[in-house]
Amino acid sequence: MTTALLALFVLEVIWPDGPTIGFLAVVAGVLGLESALLFRTIDRASFRPLTSATWVTLARGGAVAVLAGFLVVPTPDGPATWVPAILFALAAGLDAIDGLLARATDSATELGARLDVEMDGLVVLVGSVVAVVADAVPLAFLAVGAARYLFVLGSWWRRRRGRPVLELPPSRVRRPLGALAMATAWLALAPIPGRPISYAVAAVVTVPFLTNFCRDWLAVCGYDVP
Repeated sequence: MTTALLALFVLEVIWPDGPTIGFLAVVAGVLGLESALLFRTIDRASFRPLTSATWVTLARGGAVAVLAGFLVVPTPDGPATWVPAILFALAAGLDAIDGLLARATDSATELGARLDVEMDGLVVLVGSVVAVVADAVPLAFLAVGAARYLFVLGSWWRRRRGRPVLELPPSRVRRPLGALAMATAWLALAPIPGRPISYAVAAVVTVPFLTNFCRDWLAVCGYDVP
């Protein structure tokens, strides 16, 4: 919440027109969704007091919520044009900080780990949707943002039908592709190098990302994959 309020204050200062009512409504809606996600995760995880690392993870949520506000407004001009890219970089970059902090203070918890995974998915989803709405990436890039949620939904559906859902096999490319997807979303949200470059990069990244996603899906469904 503090991160969101600080970001909104900065926007109010550098954005002449200021955040609109619709913008603020979307921010409030995403913060409400994140709050529900937090309580749901607390309910599922063995509860321990929130650590400093977990607070950093929650700060990522504030940045994502304000970024989501740009779904309903055009990208502002002037200094504020960098705000979406900065918010995304903050939400994505703090992922490394919370992990380092948890290890440095020996305060890793199940709650923190679960929240971190949920926040990673939300960062990519919101970033990709804002980039598509801004016409900075092809529509197909939405599949990159939605991949984790499609995977979770598909796994739930298989279990509901009594079909096996296996553990994900080790992969050397899963994390690099995830980092590449985040970098692509940031490139699309930044005012430079511009739409032609971000379109081309997103088109190139989408293919191996979705190919690996399909490979992982076949693996958890029990099919032999190379």
